Amino acid sequence: MQLEATDFAALDDSGKLAVLEALMLVVYADGKVTPDEIRRFDGIVTALPWGVGPDVLKALLQGANQRMATLTTPVAISDFVSNLATRLPGAELREKVLYTMATMAAADDVLHPFERNLLGLCVVSFNITSDRVKAIRAAVDAARPGN
Repeated sequence: MQLEATDFAALDDSGKLAVLEALMLVVYADGKVTPDEIRRFDGIVTALPWGVGPDVLKALLQGANQRMATLTTPVAISDFVSNLATRLPGAELREKVLYTMATMAAADDVLHPFERNLLGLCVVSFNITSDRVKAIRAAVDAARPGN
C-alpha cells in the first residue's frame, strides 16, 4: 500500500504537489508542529521517489508550507482537501496517500482528534469505501513498530 516510483511517474507536477500537500497537512493537523513531527515528515518525504531533483523538491516544500499557513478555518481546510482529491487521479493512488498520511499520524502512538478529523475528511473527499478504509487501517496497524 506504499507509494512507489510508478505512482509518481504517472503524476504531473500538480499531482506530485497534491501528494506533498496531503502529507504536510498531517504535520499541521493538530496546530502544533514539533521537531519530532518535522523529522518524521522529512524522513518520509525524502524517502519517496518523487522523480525531481532536491532543489525542485525544496521549492515544492516551501510552496506547500506557505499554503498550509493560509488554512486557518475548517471551511478552508475542507475546500483544500476537496481540491487535493481532484489532483490525485485514481482510487488506488488516493488510498496510498491516505495510508501514508495515516502512518504519519499514528507514528507517535497518539491520534490527535484533529488528525482523526483530517483523515476522515480525506476518506470522504477521496471517496474511499468503508471496506478499503478497514484495509488501510489494518495495513497501518501492521506497519507500526512491534507488530
